[in-house]
Amino acid sequence: MQKRKIYSILYSFIILMITSCVKDVDFDQADDFSLTPVLAASVVYTNVEASRFSENGMELETVSDTIANIEIFTDDFVIDNLVKAELIFEATNSINRTFGLQVDFLNEIDEIQHSFLFDASPSPLGDEVLTEYIEVFEDVTLEALKMTRKMIITLRLYPSNDGSSLDEDSAGEIGLKSRGTFYLNLSL
Repeated sequence: MQKRKIYSILYSFIILMITSCVKDVDFDQADDFSLTPVLAASVVYTNVEASRFSENGMELETVSDTIANIEIFTDDFVIDNLVKAELIFEATNSINRTFGLQVDFLNEIDEIQHSFLFDASPSPLGDEVLTEYIEVFEDVTLEALKMTRKMIITLRLYPSNDGSSLDEDSAGEIGLKSRGTFYLNLSL
């Protein structure tokens, strides 16, 4: 009797499988498959002491640093698949002066491809004051970023509110660090 019950269930299951509806499968969908990874990386880190804004007893208006040989954008994979980039800059200032930070992106023959400027807030009490700035690269600015081979970071010292000036003994520093978030689109 049990054998008959098992055969009956098995027969019903086979009939159900044969007569059930099956949705058509579109194997061409695999051609439209794409991955969109997001990568993060440190880009720039620099610290400038207040005393660097003084030379021979005279206050300097600007101090520049150059980051040369940026080769990430020479890779065909990056050039072909990068669709967006965000650079996040953090300025930490412990000097009681406002600074303008200018970042220039240059190509291999030192032509400026892109540039931006933001201000770092002063520190009246000598503690660290954080200023954050985000630059987004898409479309035309993304193409300019892809041609970048060198960056120049210029710190511009704004005039003092109280008439004081920086010298070789001035305390404090301004630090700049940045990280990049890079969005890729990989079509398979």
